[in-house]
Amino acid sequence: MPERNPNRDDESGKYTAGYTDDNAFEALKEYGGVATTSEVAEEMDCARRTAYNKLSSLEENGRITSRKSGRTRLWQVDSE
Repeated sequence: MPERNPNRDDESGKYTAGYTDDNAFEALKEYGGVATTSEVAEEMDCARRTAYNKLSSLEENGRITSRKSGRTRLWQVDSE
């Protein structure tokens, strides 16, 4: 299984830092600025909940928007 958090200390096994909002923003941009939570999680190589939390934070800060499409949430980079 691949290591999920790239900031894990090899010696202690502890996480030195988690994923950032910018990691999620860059992952979203890799999909052309529109993606689902699962797609962003896959691009970040993290848990879906982690990606959702980071995307939600980005939305709260006005950097992205989201909308429901059936059971899926689509996230979109705001046009500047």
